Amino acid sequence: MNYRIRGNKYGVGTRLARTCRKKHVHDSVKEARRCDELVLMELGGAIKDLKQQPEFVLQDGFEFREKKYRPVKYRADFSYFDKELERYIVEDTKGFKTREYLIKKRLLFYAMRDNEEFEFRET
Repeated sequence: MNYRIRGNKYGVGTRLARTCRKKHVHDSVKEARRCDELVLMELGGAIKDLKQQPEFVLQDGFEFREKKYRPVKYRADFSYFDKELERYIVEDTKGFKTREYLIKKRLLFYAMRDNEEFEFRET
């Protein structure tokens, strides 16, 4: 019998390929490479406070007619403070933009609309 090794069903590369130098397993090879770049930038002093998978609450949980609804959250790939720009950066690495992602991104912009130090990037 011939067996072939199957890749990830989403076509995002093997687990080894999606692992960055800090040994985190990411959702895609592209995200793992970006993590490596950001780690080097942090070591070089260009950025600080690098966080992976930061979570933002877009809408608090609530109860309506005796039914509880969970909060709506947005989880970005990275966040950090860019020393040169003096801004807090939220970054998402995208290959394909889903409808859910576009809606949550818009809600994030609405939640952060008054924060002058906030910037969003897609890579």
